[in-house]
Amino acid sequence: MKTKIANTSSSEPSSSALILNSPVARAFAVVGDRWAGLILRDAFLGVRQFEVFRKRSGAARGTLSSRLKALVEHGVLQRHKYQETPARFEYRLTRKGLDLYSFIMAVWDWETQWSEETHIPPDLHHRGCGQTMRPEFRCSDCHAELNLREVSFHRLAKLGAPESVPARFQRRTPSSKHSKQGVDRRFFHVLDIIGDRWTGLVIAAMYFGLNRYDEIATALGIATNILSDRLKLLVTAEILEQVAYQDKPTRYKYKLTEKGAALYPIALQLHEWAIRWLFEDDQPTMGLTHTSCGSSLHSELVCSACKEPLDVHAVTFNPAYSAKS
Repeated sequence: MKTKIANTSSSEPSSSALILNSPVARAFAVVGDRWAGLILRDAFLGVRQFEVFRKRSGAARGTLSSRLKALVEHGVLQRHKYQETPARFEYRLTRKGLDLYSFIMAVWDWETQWSEETHIPPDLHHRGCGQTMRPEFRCSDCHAELNLREVSFHRLAKLGAPESVPARFQRRTPSSKHSKQGVDRRFFHVLDIIGDRWTGLVIAAMYFGLNRYDEIATALGIATNILSDRLKLLVTAEILEQVAYQDKPTRYKYKLTEKGAALYPIALQLHEWAIRWLFEDDQPTMGLTHTSCGSSLHSELVCSACKEPLDVHAVTFNPAYSAKS
């Protein structure tokens, strides 16, 4: 399966500049670690209070405080006082945070298809048509369902130095197989894979056609021990597979599996969210084209049953899976 996203820009900037300046890379700097992902999961399920976030995610108090503070500073959450004495606060999604709904739906859809965990509700229901459904991501122009092979990119702005990223997004937080009592394991599998910036960028390198160790290392400027760790993780998780391209000595390149290519809607939703919210003072660095119809790509989230657009209020699932306050 060919997975390279074709570059339609005539100036052909380097893959390194494109990856590190991409909207997805900017989004990862805001919501791109495991704990931020779990906070967003729970916020969409109605969690608002610190202790409930802590119990459901299993995060240490200091870690949770840091992530909540960062999400407030980035405008994804708002902090509201709900008790005067002693002062107590809760966290609510802002318009910017609610606009991550399509991202959460993409994560849910991938997790239900590819995770061996049994913690995800098996189906969703669309209030509009009353049918069991799954979220579908379609081109808003031709309404065809989107996939990685039918998307190309084009540069929109001059590429400068990538923004600095907090150290917490450079580290991978390992998933514990023996979670604390009360921890909600939903999204654990996908966040084990994309829950740090480097792993996400290694997958992005695959989208840009970089598939050899030295190519990826050069493009990302990543330390060799970190790259080796992330590649091992992705191969073990069956996101990538190794393919020998040279004998004596044996050398390998990496290829996205079907499971890995299925992560693309998640990246696409982060790309579009970043363009809407993270480029207020400058032009987005990259646009996408749906090659099937030739239109500038803008995705729409629709019900698989009736094909009507979905929003945060349109979908429900078994109340047994809802957040418990």
